[in-house]
Amino acid sequence: MLTALLGYRVHYVDKAIIAGYLVVLIVAGCWLARRAGRGTEDYFLGGRKLPWWALGSSGMSSNLDVAGTMTIVALITLYGLQGFWIEMRGGVVLPIAVFLAFMGKWHRRSEVMTTAEWMLLRFGPGRGGRMARMTAALTYVVLTVAMIIFFLSAGGRFLAEFLPYSETQCAIGIALIAFGYTMVSGLHGVIWTDVIQTVLIGGAAIFVAVTAAGMVTPALLAAWPAADLNTFWPQNGEPRLAPYLPFYAFLAVWMGKGILEGLGGSGGSAYMAQRFYAARNEADCGKIAMLWTVLFAARWPMVLGFAIIAMQLGMEVDSFAAAERVLPTVLQSEYFPVGVRGLVLAAMLAAAMSTFDSTLNAGASYVVQDLYRPWRPNSTERHLVRVGYLASAGLVGLGLGLSLVLGGSVIGVWIGIVMLLFPAFLVPFALRWYWGAFNGEGFAAGIAGGFMAALYFSLADPSGWNEATRFLGISVVSAVAAVLGKQGGPPVDPVVQRTFYEQIRPAGWWPKAWRAPHRAEIRTNWQRLAQALVWQITTFLLPMGMVLGMWIQVALGAVVWLILGLKLWRGCSENTEPTPTPRADGSGG
Repeated sequence: MLTALLGYRVHYVDKAIIAGYLVVLIVAGCWLARRAGRGTEDYFLGGRKLPWWALGSSGMSSNLDVAGTMTIVALITLYGLQGFWIEMRGGVVLPIAVFLAFMGKWHRRSEVMTTAEWMLLRFGPGRGGRMARMTAALTYVVLTVAMIIFFLSAGGRFLAEFLPYSETQCAIGIALIAFGYTMVSGLHGVIWTDVIQTVLIGGAAIFVAVTAAGMVTPALLAAWPAADLNTFWPQNGEPRLAPYLPFYAFLAVWMGKGILEGLGGSGGSAYMAQRFYAARNEADCGKIAMLWTVLFAARWPMVLGFAIIAMQLGMEVDSFAAAERVLPTVLQSEYFPVGVRGLVLAAMLAAAMSTFDSTLNAGASYVVQDLYRPWRPNSTERHLVRVGYLASAGLVGLGLGLSLVLGGSVIGVWIGIVMLLFPAFLVPFALRWYWGAFNGEGFAAGIAGGFMAALYFSLADPSGWNEATRFLGISVVSAVAAVLGKQGGPPVDPVVQRTFYEQIRPAGWWPKAWRAPHRAEIRTNWQRLAQALVWQITTFLLPMGMVLGMWIQVALGAVVWLILGLKLWRGCSENTEPTPTPRADGSGG
């Protein structure tokens, strides 16, 4: 890929910028390899010694990928700011607010390396715990492969616009470079290269947003068919929002999906939970989530900026297929001069790499810790790190192969993942935290039922079902299967239940006597969740309003944002306690 970047459609200054970025990634990966090779906890959690600001920066760059950026640019171009509300289904990443409120510290209290390993803490080492652990591990492996397919499909399509190579060759190039430094350096390499990539992405976002803001005139808005949809509040009766009508009903499903995703602690991805497992202590968890949110706000003025520049160029965008061409077309325009184009292309490449490497490292941790380690319990730490190398290679190979075979539009693949695959596991993942009587058999049955329902909708494609009703249908099947499965297994050992509750202190249907000492913390957690949701949405809307010159709305929103932000920041260290040092073998406390 480096050779390709040095010889096509790019000025030599831009070549030097992109080449320098790739060299820095490779050198950083090699330099950090020694630290990653000490053991599985160093390889997958950075030894739980990484600073909160680095983990928060990594979270931002991991969430901001080329595939998602292409999708959101398309939606904003077609639907204006209403595209932001449409992306409540995934791109807004509402689970961050739940992790900010309380889910982050619950993960850190677990003292485990993976969510699958967490199942033994929750359900015990018996049959139910083992079933839940295996099911969770396989779920994350499937999700990892699905996300790799999405990232490589979009990344290859994007880079092929600038390189003299096919989409397939570009996808392979992304996979090999990211796989190389991720494999040798583990989470250390992922986090510190993500910090570098955050700087690149942030710089590109500022340039695009400022450039676009200078183009906003009455003439441009008159030429943009979606300009009158640029309101902070969602528009319910707007016919142009078809096929998402009635819009408020779709919005309720999308927001419910995002909040449920966070309440289940999965974040819809293995790498989100991984950042909080890797935190130094509970207090850092809130800071990680707040910085993650603030930095991630850079995505929204950037995607809006690309849409505005497309209108300035006179692009006619009247379909999803045409909208997917906006990002690469704009980047090849005269509004990105020499040097700047190189920086922005490097930032887009960084977005592709950072999401890919985080997904890959987290997915490999489940293969090693939850599928291989129980089978070979006497394996040395060094041997397990080598197995991690092989797991990473296997996941990349499988994801790359399927991405080449399946193809499809970027938006179509994204909707398939978040509205068909996610509901297969969201309900059981949530029940494990809040229903004290839930058991491992119910967890496994719920996910199995959900995946069967998702497979049915994917293969049969029944008529009369839209993305919202399919999501609800799969979720209901998963919930019913979880309840029935719970009845088919024995209760969890009361000692295991009590140990779990006292260690995590979750909300929900637990014995009243257990909850009584923690009532104040539980009440504060729910209050923080409401505040965090409003604060996160405001954080993302305000910079878009600034680009469009909506100064009255921005001023009012800024007051709300500041008040809630100060309350949330002060609360980061409240209702927390010192975190005990984890065991050296990485198996948790």
